[in-house]
Amino acid sequence: MAIKGIKAKLVDVFAESKLTGNGLTIFWDYPHLSTEEMQVLTQEMRQFESIFVRKTPEANSVKAKIFTMEEELDFAGHPLIGLAAHLHEEYGSRERHEWNIELRSGNVRLISHAKGDYYSASMELGAPEFISILKPSESLGVLSALNLDEENAADMPPEVISTGLPYLIVPVISGIEQARIKTRDFESLLNRYGAKFVYVLNVNTFEGRTWDNEGKVEDIATGSAAGPAAAFLFKAGLVSPDTPFRISQGRMVGRPSKIDVYLKANKNETNNIIVSGDVHKVASISFE
Repeated sequence: MAIKGIKAKLVDVFAESKLTGNGLTIFWDYPHLSTEEMQVLTQEMRQFESIFVRKTPEANSVKAKIFTMEEELDFAGHPLIGLAAHLHEEYGSRERHEWNIELRSGNVRLISHAKGDYYSASMELGAPEFISILKPSESLGVLSALNLDEENAADMPPEVISTGLPYLIVPVISGIEQARIKTRDFESLLNRYGAKFVYVLNVNTFEGRTWDNEGKVEDIATGSAAGPAAAFLFKAGLVSPDTPFRISQGRMVGRPSKIDVYLKANKNETNNIIVSGDVHKVASISFE
């Protein structure tokens, strides 16, 4: 694979400053790359996710592809928030811009604001999809697989919810520090309920944790989980529409992250969830 001349940018997303939040590699201004080559480059950078965008915006619309170390994703949150900041830096001319991002799964609307030496960005996730609610016996199995027990659990069942990626939201009131994936077949457990990943959520402190499905790598800040988490909290009566709130993540891996959420609802039905965060540029890279 010829990599000479490929440009990449390192940014920190959902970050209060550089070297906090969730790191992201943005690949841009490159010759044609196959899906397999994008996967190899993502593995080279060893970030939780990377995003590839090639075309100069026309009418503020671009196509993008998102990869983890293992696979291409239909959707992911922190790469899109980071992408909005990148597009604003390279092509923006005003304090505020809107961008339409074409993904494999559909389109996402992003908004970016210049804040001096960093950017604030947000994405509209639309209405959540409520997929399944676990039975008490099923909940016990999930808790055990996550190194948790009934004493840690909140008085509400885990639920699979999607705003682009389906997450199994596991609500707890304690024990989030000890949570981990300790079973080898966790992905098959998630598949049983229609979930792609798990998100352990402390419903008292609004702190979350998630991992790759082998439990080897903990994600630092997960924008794609913030939408389902927000929908879960609203359904449980723990947050109100039109009132911003914050989900924290990354404390246990030394990268504190702040995910801001704003939820719109018609009566008791959520019709749009907006996830926002700050983005700080760390480095520009040119491959040799």
